[in-house]
Order: sequence, then C-alpha cells, then structure tokens
Amino acid sequence: MKGKSFLLKMLQNLKLIKRRLKPIKRKLKPIKRTYKKIVYSITKSNMRKRLKNTDFSIISDNCWGGRVYEELGLPYRTPFIGLYIFSEDYVKLLKNFKKYMEYELTFTNNSKWNTEYDGEYPIGILNDIEIHFLHYSSMEEAYKKWNKRKKRINYKNIFFKMNDDNKCSLKLLKEFDTLDLKNKIIFAAFNYKELDNLIHFTNPIGNGNVGADLFYYNKYFDVVNWLNGEY
Repeated sequence: MKGKSFLLKMLQNLKLIKRRLKPIKRKLKPIKRTYKKIVYSITKSNMRKRLKNTDFSIISDNCWGGRVYEELGLPYRTPFIGLYIFSEDYVKLLKNFKKYMEYELTFTNNSKWNTEYDGEYPIGILNDIEIHFLHYSSMEEAYKKWNKRKKRINYKNIFFKMNDDNKCSLKLLKEFDTLDLKNKIIFAAFNYKELDNLIHFTNPIGNGNVGADLFYYNKYFDVVNWLNGEY
C-alpha cells in the first residue's frame, strides 16, 4: 500500500509540475519563433554570399524551386513556381521538355490524378500534362505568370528536381534518374541505392515520402554547392 501511495503522490506531483510549466512554455514560444527567424535570416545571408551562379532556371515538381529563389533573393527564372505536378506527368514532361514548353497553356475543371478536386485552385494543361497551380487564385493569374516567367527560362543553365511525393514510385524515380539531363536531384524518404542522383532524407516528415521538402531540405542538401557546380 505504501508503494502505491508513493507512486500516486509522484504522479500528482508530475501533473502539478506540468501545469506550472504550461505558462512558461507559452511565454517561450515567441522567443523560439524569433530565434528561428534570426537563424533563417543568417542562413539566407550566407547562401547569397556563397552563390556564384545567378542566372539559372529550376524546374521542380513542387513549390521547392520558388523557395530557393526566395532564399537567394533572385527573381524567378522559371514558370514552375507555386505549383505541383504529379510524378508520372512530370517525368513525361521532362522527356520532351522543350516541346512541351511550346504548347499553349489551357485549363480544365477536372483532374485525372486528384478525384477530390473541387475547383479550389486552377489546373493548367500543357497538351496532356496537368499543372496544379496550388497557390494561384484564378486561371487569369496562373496564365499571365506562367507565360511571363516561361520567357525567362535559361535553357543553357537548367536544374531539375524531383521528389517521391504525388503518386510517385521507384519506377518513376528511376526514369527521372536516367533522363539525358544535366543537374538532376531526387529527394526521397528511402535510401534507394540504385539511384545515382538521390538525396536521402533520413528523417522525412511525409507519410512514406519526404512531404513538404521545401521547409527542411537544407538539412540534407547544399543547394548553393549544387547551383555552383560544386556538388
């Protein structure tokens, strides 16, 4: 009985300590946020100082490319900003990239990939490729910015990135990995030994994939070295 009484008192004391710590944790939250902002600001500053190659175009299957341009303080030299493409379409696009970029962008009210799509953002079509303009409010905005940024592509200095999200498979990653394109990288949650251009995210935040890679990619990958041709 004495042992049980002691354990009960210990549990009660732990609960009391937790209650008393709650207001302290709440007060610390803004401090933590400020600290993270300062660290991120310093990181961006260091990235910009190290960057030598400033006239490049990133082709990405999600919003990651836009994040890189913002971190480096550079204008977007690619139309692949604020959008995502399902993996099968993305690989197909890259197999004949220049040809697809010549197609006029149109729009659709349905998706072959997302059966739950209800019109919450525009879906563009390049011939038979779906482009999901996730961070655009209208077709007009998507169309205008796509065509404006498409003109800025530097075809002599392109960098390609793919991850294991958006209905991806190892087969599609292998296809991307063997494309006749320079400057390719793959972000994946699994350490696929057969992929030459793999960046393995050892602690991924996605459900069996890397998820929102743009928020933590720099833990695993030095994008400045890559862009400078030093990776």
